[in-house]
Amino acid sequence: MRLWTIGALCCSMAVQAQRTVTVANPTAMQRHEVVEIGSVSDDDTLLVVRDAFGIEQPWQRTHDGKLLLYVSVRPYGQATYTMERGCHGPMKQYVFGKYYPERADDISLENDRAGFRIYGPETQRRGEQAFGIDLWVKHSSELMVDSLYRLEFSRHAEIDALRRLGRTAEAERLTTETSYHLDHGAGMDGYGVGPTLGCGTPALMVGDSLVMPWCYERYEILDNGPLRLTLRLDFGETVVGGMTVREHRLMTLDRGSNFCRMTVWYDGIRQEVSLAAGFAVRTADTCSVVIGSDYIHYADPTIDPGRHNSQIYVAVVFPDGVDAVAKRFAPQPVGGGAALGIRRGYRGEPYCYYIGMGWSDFDVRSHDEWDLRVRHFRDMLAHPLSMAVSRSGD
Repeated sequence: MRLWTIGALCCSMAVQAQRTVTVANPTAMQRHEVVEIGSVSDDDTLLVVRDAFGIEQPWQRTHDGKLLLYVSVRPYGQATYTMERGCHGPMKQYVFGKYYPERADDISLENDRAGFRIYGPETQRRGEQAFGIDLWVKHSSELMVDSLYRLEFSRHAEIDALRRLGRTAEAERLTTETSYHLDHGAGMDGYGVGPTLGCGTPALMVGDSLVMPWCYERYEILDNGPLRLTLRLDFGETVVGGMTVREHRLMTLDRGSNFCRMTVWYDGIRQEVSLAAGFAVRTADTCSVVIGSDYIHYADPTIDPGRHNSQIYVAVVFPDGVDAVAKRFAPQPVGGGAALGIRRGYRGEPYCYYIGMGWSDFDVRSHDEWDLRVRHFRDMLAHPLSMAVSRSGD
C-alpha cells in the first residue's frame, strides 16, 4: 500500500511548464548518440521525455548533475524532444557494469555494442601479468556479460571434482559448454591480453620503454545506466623515472557507441615524461595496423584464429592530438608488439582519448567498415551536435 501511495502522489503532481529540446546536426552524417542537456536540479529527477511522435524516451541524471538523452538526427537536420514533470515508465538498460569478486576482482562494463574488462587486485596478488584492458564481443545489442559470468562459474565445482577423480574428458566437455572464452551464441571473451596494453590502456614511458600499469587498487561505479556508465579507477604507487606516481582513470561508456571515453591523470609527476596509449599487435598480423594522424586501429585475429575464424576490431582515437604514432614490434615488455599514440611533455594533467572495438560477427563486418567507422567517430567528435532548450510560452 505504501508503494502505491508514493506512486499515486508522484503521478498526481501538477505538470510544470513543458520544455522543448532541439538538437541540430551540423554534419552530413546520420547521428545516433547520447547528448548532455546541461545541468539539472533535484526538481528535475521526475521527468517524462518524449520524441516527436510522443513516444516516451529513456533519460538519465549523472553523478555530476547532467541530464542525458539519446538522440537520432538526420544529416544537417534537427530533432525535437519534449520534457515535462511527471512519472516516467520503465526505462530499458543500455549499459551495465559490475564488480566480480568471484573472478579475481574483475570489473566488466558493456553497452549495446561493446564490452570491456578490467583486471583487479586479486589478479595482481596471484602474480598474473595482465596489464591491459580486455574485451567482450557480442552477437546482439542485448546486455550479456553478466550471464556469461554466471555460465562460466555455474559448473566450476563439478569440473574441479571430475579432474580430481581423473575424469578429464568429462571435465573438458563441461568446460567447453560453459567457458566464456567460447561463443555459445551470445558472445565471448575472445581477445588476448596477457602482459600487453590490451585495448587502449595508458602507460607512462621512460625513454623508449613502456612502464606497464598493474591492476587497479580502488574502484567506484559513479553511473550505471540506463544510458551511461562511468567508472573511476585508482591505482597504487609506481616508480617511474625516479618519481613515485599514482594513476587515476575515468572510463565513460554510452549507449550506442563502439567507443569508451578514457580520461587519465597522475599524481606525483615532477618532470616531463611521455604518455602512451595503444593496443597489442599480434606478430602474425602486423600488416593490418592502420595509423592516422590522430587515430590508430587494427584487426585483431582473436586468441584462436584458426577456430574462431573472426576478427575483433580495435582502435584508439586522440581528439586532442598526439605528438607521434608508431608501430613497435619489439617485446612490450614480453611477446608481441604494440601500436601507440604518444604525448610528449606530459606532466600528469587529465588527458582524454577514446578506445573502441567491434566484432566481425556483429555490427562491423570488415576492416574497411571499421576504418570508416573510426574516421566517422573522429569527425563527430570534431563537430558535436548543438542543443537549445526552450520552455512553453517563451
